[in-house]
Amino acid sequence: MGEIDPLGTRRDGLDVFLDRKLEEGYEIETRTDTHAIIFRRPKGIKRFTSGADPGRHVVEVDEDGVATMRPAEPRRN
Repeated sequence: MGEIDPLGTRRDGLDVFLDRKLEEGYEIETRTDTHAIIFRRPKGIKRFTSGADPGRHVVEVDEDGVATMRPAEPRRN
């Protein structure tokens, strides 16, 4: 009772989505069974600059196992 994802549909959907994003070069910052924060490391000189995290995204999975991705808030220092 009170289980968010009793059948594992959301977790499975997130697994599939994240596997695809890992192949595209993203890395996982944090993850639960239903949400994750992913990012892309800047390449070259950009990795030494400060500022917003343009490659950082929140991934959410709905009850049907469908994942969506939206920009994440900047990291707090």
